[in-house]
Amino acid sequence: MMGLAQMLRVLRGRALLFTTIVLVVVTGVAVISLLSPKKYVAELALVVDLQGNDPMKEQALAPMLVPTHLSTQTEIIRSRNVAQKVIEKMGLATNPEVIASFRDSGSTTDLNSWLVDNLLRNVDAKTARSSNIIRISYSSPDPVQSAAMTNAFADAYIQTSLELKVDPARRQVTWYEQQVAQLRDELVAAQTRLSKYQSDHGVLGVDAARMDVENARLQEISNQLVAVQAQMFDANARSQQITSSEELDSLPDLMKNPTIQSLKSELARAESRFAEVSERYGVNHPQYIATSAEVAALKSKLNVEIGVTRGSLRQSAETARRQVGAVQKALEEQKDRIIALKRQQDELAVLTRDIESARTAYDAALAQANKTKLENRVDRTNVAILNPATPPLMPASPRIMLNLAVGLFAGVALAIGLILTIEVCNRRLRSAEDLADFTDLPVLAELPALPAAARRHRRREVRRQLKLQPGVAPAN
Repeated sequence: MMGLAQMLRVLRGRALLFTTIVLVVVTGVAVISLLSPKKYVAELALVVDLQGNDPMKEQALAPMLVPTHLSTQTEIIRSRNVAQKVIEKMGLATNPEVIASFRDSGSTTDLNSWLVDNLLRNVDAKTARSSNIIRISYSSPDPVQSAAMTNAFADAYIQTSLELKVDPARRQVTWYEQQVAQLRDELVAAQTRLSKYQSDHGVLGVDAARMDVENARLQEISNQLVAVQAQMFDANARSQQITSSEELDSLPDLMKNPTIQSLKSELARAESRFAEVSERYGVNHPQYIATSAEVAALKSKLNVEIGVTRGSLRQSAETARRQVGAVQKALEEQKDRIIALKRQQDELAVLTRDIESARTAYDAALAQANKTKLENRVDRTNVAILNPATPPLMPASPRIMLNLAVGLFAGVALAIGLILTIEVCNRRLRSAEDLADFTDLPVLAELPALPAAARRHRRREVRRQLKLQPGVAPAN
């Protein structure tokens, strides 16, 4: 195993070989770099607005989705769709030079596919970290063509981005128009059903105030029914009392009747006179007959008045019963009216809800349809060209200085490796340490190295002597 000092002695001993290898490698790299075709790379910067300034968007893109969105945009730039637009924009498919190159290439594909593959091979798109900038670059042997193709890719990408936004809206416009027309018909049908129901039932609507009035009337009729039922019960009771009772004098209706009470008083006086006359005169006496006739007449009048009172009570009872029936009928009619009003209210509410539901669906579809129509008319995207591409002044490749530096490094590494390999295969003694390594003999003394002038003189003498002795190879 060589140490660093030994390696340096080996390299110093083979300095000529080391220099030759390095020069050969650097010269080869330089020649290859000079002979290699130059390629110019033009770059363009696009800025993508992700702050939600688009009026068609509801909100800005979430920060966590920004890298994914930008990566998607770079893939779109490198898509075949964008490349096809570049071909159409630049007229490459009809360019005679391009057609000749395609024929010379011997490609088995068609011209359009060959152009797309070549364009995508030379274009590149990348994004910077923590930035909304997309950089598009295109490499070409011609700097003007490189800039033109870069700008063409940017324009094609913006057009494609706009199409990706507008095309779905264009496809949805027809569908939304059909939905809006259908929902409009459903809304008109719901309004027609409500109008027909109102016309058939003669109602404009049932509000809470009308229901309160009808309920109040129902309560009033109920109170009237209670009152007339009480009157009917009272009249029936009085009629039954005056019809079935034998003690008429104790009946309240007869006691309150002034005519009957007056007839009773006259009858009592007449009966008193008749009793006195009966004691004095006989039955054939004129006074007796007159008094008896007076008593009979008063009794007849009293019976007639009692009969009239009975008939009046019966008539009052019958009238009370008729009133109760009428009030009960009015009560039932009022209940039916309230039930009908509630039914109408429920049916009107259902029809009204159908109209509101149809109107809500129609308004939502109409709003979305209008939004889709606006999106269909959008003529701008959230992408703008920040710095257009210009023809580069210097080629991007080959980079001669970089290639020379790499060639120098590679030449040095190759020379070191080759010299060390040769030294391992053919080891020489170059120091006292090497002698100690090859033999076990101790080193007694080491002569100092000759000066450079003396070494050169010695080599010249050796070469001169070797020339005088043909057939002897010079030693290093």
